Amino acid sequence: MKRPRRFVALALLLALPVLACGGSGADIPALATAAADVAPASSFNVVARNTRFDTDTIVATADQEVIISLENQDGALHNIAIYSEEGGDAIFRGELFTGPETMEYRFDAPPPGVYYFRCDAHPEMEGAFIAR
Repeated sequence: MKRPRRFVALALLLALPVLACGGSGADIPALATAAADVAPASSFNVVARNTRFDTDTIVATADQEVIISLENQDGALHNIAIYSEEGGDAIFRGELFTGPETMEYRFDAPPPGVYYFRCDAHPEMEGAFIAR
């Protein structure tokens, strides 16, 4: 009986560093590289369903107005917020709202660069916001 307890204790001990790290599931630099040939746009339709966005990359025209239409198909709070980087300063924070509903966000895109977007209520919903 002691062996299974030791095994469970060892498994938990080994898992602690992984669990404590948290962090992003999205590889922002890799997403930016993969989107190198994507032409920037000024309007986007994004769907939130099953606590996931239907895209992990938004390529916008830098320093221009951006319109994101977020279709929240969940009965949960969602939004889209743009940050300088994961854990960085907010550039834009869309209002949180419960679905099913669609909300249109309008804001000026930041200067050229690679940024981070997420749902503030569900930070695992994330991706790269690229301004060109």
